[in-house]
Amino acid sequence: MQQLFDKLTEMGEAPRIVKHGGKYQPTVLEYRVHLYYGPNMYRGSDSQSLDSMLREERNNLKEQLSTIRHTLDDLQAEAAESYHYEYHKGGRDTIVYSMNLYHDSTLYASNHRSGSHPLFYSNEYLYFNYQPYHEENEVGATLRYVVNIPSPGPQAEKNSLESLTTDIVKLFIQNNIKPRTAIWQHDKAYSDSILAAKVPVFESMVCIGGNGNEGITNAQIFTVPREQEKKARLLYDEISRMALRFTEGNLDVKYCYNYLPFDDSYWETILDCYYDETTSCSIEMRSDESGFHFVITQTKGMKWLPAGWPNYKSFVNGKVTFFKGMKPKENR
Repeated sequence: MQQLFDKLTEMGEAPRIVKHGGKYQPTVLEYRVHLYYGPNMYRGSDSQSLDSMLREERNNLKEQLSTIRHTLDDLQAEAAESYHYEYHKGGRDTIVYSMNLYHDSTLYASNHRSGSHPLFYSNEYLYFNYQPYHEENEVGATLRYVVNIPSPGPQAEKNSLESLTTDIVKLFIQNNIKPRTAIWQHDKAYSDSILAAKVPVFESMVCIGGNGNEGITNAQIFTVPREQEKKARLLYDEISRMALRFTEGNLDVKYCYNYLPFDDSYWETILDCYYDETTSCSIEMRSDESGFHFVITQTKGMKWLPAGWPNYKSFVNGKVTFFKGMKPKENR
């Protein structure tokens, strides 16, 4: 599988890697690769350029799919359990692989279903699904590989989430970046009104995460100016290392750590932690035209991050107050 992921990385499709574990949880590495092709991938391009780009994308997808299938075909002979399904009609293909790769039958293994196909769960398993989407010639594929790794033993240091967030705050202050404190809150009535409007999340006032229908989030925001990208990269890398070291100890929280390189065009979550079903903490970064915004959130209930959170000192049921000097020009 590592050889496969190395090849896909060379093809421009590096897997997204997530580490799960913590309180009462096994430690797991999850690798995900998403492939996609659709006729509307490049909107606004002239027809000559569009044809060329789409042809290249089709060829890339064909090569990536062939590479994945070659590996999975080989693995079927080694798997403890395996399933392979194909259906072809008029160029609308469906291909499914599902495997239990763990041979110790005395340990946990179970068999579930994803639609009409089996899905194996064990200490090492994979699932691959290639299928057509709604539009003609639109296709997508997902490869998911999950493997348990050794959890920290009883001799491992007991790590504290509070100590981690304190150390991150100190790191910013040492780099002359002061925190801005914010509070974002929503009750059930406001939540219901937003959800009933059925507005796409990234076009609405909030981005939604967590469970329940009301919540309050206290946040500390640290902004690195856009012209100081080198500093932002160094801080991102150091915070990622600190968060990874945190996961290597004994913990009283559940966590989800993302192995993600710095990217100046995305909103990324470095670490999500859960004390219980209603209390969570996260460390995230978002970039925009004004800079690189790091945030540490502490949430009780459902976490809703307002779409404009780097500028918001408070957001309470849609009522916004801005940090000084950060109100958008159109709202001044």
